[in-house]
Amino acid sequence: MEFQKSRITKRIVWIDNCKALAISLVALGHVQSIYLVNEIIFSFVMPAFFFLSGFTFDRSANVPFTKLVRKKSRALVVPYFGFSAILFAFWFFVRCNFGMSFQTDASPLDVLLQILCGTNSEFFVTPLWFLTCLFMTELCFWGLLRLRKNILMAFLVIVLYVPGLFYITYMEKLQLPHLFWNIDQIPFCLYFLALGYVISKWNVTDKILCSTKRNVIAFVASAFVFGFAFIVRENTDTLFLLMHTVMIHSGLLTLVAFSKILKNNVILNFVGQNTLTIFALHMIVQSLLRGVLFKVLHVPPEILETSLAAGLAMTIATLTILVPVILFINRFIPWLAGKKVKSL
Repeated sequence: MEFQKSRITKRIVWIDNCKALAISLVALGHVQSIYLVNEIIFSFVMPAFFFLSGFTFDRSANVPFTKLVRKKSRALVVPYFGFSAILFAFWFFVRCNFGMSFQTDASPLDVLLQILCGTNSEFFVTPLWFLTCLFMTELCFWGLLRLRKNILMAFLVIVLYVPGLFYITYMEKLQLPHLFWNIDQIPFCLYFLALGYVISKWNVTDKILCSTKRNVIAFVASAFVFGFAFIVRENTDTLFLLMHTVMIHSGLLTLVAFSKILKNNVILNFVGQNTLTIFALHMIVQSLLRGVLFKVLHVPPEILETSLAAGLAMTIATLTILVPVILFINRFIPWLAGKKVKSL
């Protein structure tokens, strides 16, 4: 069956595969500066996480609001502040003393206020903005489901997506501000959360991607569409947003189809089940690895920045180094990763 579950974890295998691939792409995107690679990765990888969150949102769709807030606070807000404390300590003791010059311009109070606001900045770059954004987006989606009118909900989601896409695309160029807990990005993210929810409710993945042959066809076709849209997007301004939308959707389909082609794998299971910890800590590991390569081994920075092979090696090294960290957190402080504390 394509709706295969791991006998050990009872989780849906292709979802863990998808999350493992997505978080690996995030780590790869953060370790090198190759334009083509980063444009491909970040065109669809963050929408993929919202899509997967929507795919599994059904278990939260009908709970009371107070229970939803408690549940999502444990899964997202507590890890956000817990890992933010670790990132702050790393910034204060390491980056302020050994990092780039612009990282020393901010005061500890500046960083603490930014953590409270739940956003990113040029002086304290953190991937944890995703957790606050997902928290707020899921609360909004829960409220949207209370309308009980599918056509109205679909209309609102699609209408909000258009300005949301524009905002996400041009926020840096236009120097648009980040709002508290990234509520400014909700219109864009809400669409992909809703898309995952609808596809899960209609069981689309099992109806269409129901065999290896279909998965391979979908993978090849969507990858071709993605490549075509990317070429068009890079060579025209008038169709930029349209082609970017095509890239996001075809990229999502490519990722899902490939995840369903892959079989049950213990490594992918492990990575897929621990994406939050990897998401939170991979940039710390990468910073330490960079320090060893540049300062100790005297490796030229441009090799890492411009070599895909070096980036892949760094990504594998990052994930490997995080394995004992993940095992420690899961064993002794699972609440830090948003997991339930097992009763003795």
